[in-house]
Amino acid sequence: MPVIDTIEKVVGIRSHFTALLLLLFTCLSPMAAIVMAPNLPNIQQHFSTIAHIEYLTPIALTIPGLIMGFFSPVVGFLTDRFGRKKLLILSTFAYGILGSSPMFLDSFYLILASRVLLGFFEAVVITVSTTLIGDYYSAQLRKKYLALQVTAASTSAIFFFALGGYLGGISWRLAFVVYLVPIIFAILGQIFLWEPKRKTHNNLDFSKELRSTNEVTLFRPWFMLGIWVTAFLAAVTFMILQIQIPYLLATIGENSPKTAGNIAAISTVFIVIGTLVVQYFYKRGWSIAFNLLLGFGLIGISFILLSHATTSQQILTYALINGFGSGILLPTVTVWNMQNLPAEKRGLGIGMWQGFYNFGMFISPVIIVFINTFTGSLPNTLNLIGPILVVLAIFCVVYDKFRSKAFDPSTNRKAA
Repeated sequence: MPVIDTIEKVVGIRSHFTALLLLLFTCLSPMAAIVMAPNLPNIQQHFSTIAHIEYLTPIALTIPGLIMGFFSPVVGFLTDRFGRKKLLILSTFAYGILGSSPMFLDSFYLILASRVLLGFFEAVVITVSTTLIGDYYSAQLRKKYLALQVTAASTSAIFFFALGGYLGGISWRLAFVVYLVPIIFAILGQIFLWEPKRKTHNNLDFSKELRSTNEVTLFRPWFMLGIWVTAFLAAVTFMILQIQIPYLLATIGENSPKTAGNIAAISTVFIVIGTLVVQYFYKRGWSIAFNLLLGFGLIGISFILLSHATTSQQILTYALINGFGSGILLPTVTVWNMQNLPAEKRGLGIGMWQGFYNFGMFISPVIIVFINTFTGSLPNTLNLIGPILVVLAIFCVVYDKFRSKAFDPSTNRKAA
């Protein structure tokens, strides 16, 4: 089976623009939902005659993420089998067409169908663009750009929410014009990106190159499953506060959407800061386990503190801790996955990671509602989950320190 060479050495003068373009592709993930989010009440009112529209409208918002979770593993397999660039360019173009189609569709069910298809092409764009980061760059630069993926996605989320709200104030249909921007990305990708060179396992020079760059040469399914489950847990814990801030504020008698929006926006800034700080950790050579300790640990501590908060100011302060921990955690699980994938399984491994991660984001509110039925309130639920995450954080370090040699790569390099 062919493997894909790391071709960072041929990037040359295009390296910075290429990296920027790949990061812009990452921004299409938050765009899928956030541009539409501020306009849900107007969309619901426009289609008010449709039965159960109050349930169907939020489903239209979240369905791309669910579809992405289901199809990302399939996309990963396809990109390993048929290549990267063509899938990325065609899917980005389709993303732009489908995303903007609600401007012209008069049937809500057609809009819903377009959102389902949008989720599939979103899965292709995010999976393949992330895979190309693995293909184009060496291990150290991958860490940098994978962390910057979270930075770009978090920063663009703030921008898209504001833009969607502004355009939606004119017309809810006008907000969907933003989805035409990816067509520009597709054109630029066709010009500036390239299909990575393929080599076979029989190429001795390539085998030597892999050893010299400490590339992983074995695909360990059970070990990778552990990483993907960790990604699922990271997604569940990350989405808790993103969704539950208004409900948490309501428990202390604060029902202002403006307050909830301000706390969400400021905590997102701290997510961005966390993604930048984690790059310093990589340069210092700090282990994945240490980053997992900080990420899960800070989120767990924030949940414990939030469960006892009595003012909106306290909730804001503890949300900043949560955001900073999330900014460390999300790039860490991404890098951990990437650096343990052999080149010939990179697309599949990233697709599986995306599947677990997106399903975690989708199922997070369901889990919280379910636990609330036993604990009696959201603060009690956070007070239950917080210590569990702290224990999980400690376990990550203990497991990394004492795990069996059987789980180490055959190259005998230090395990991630």
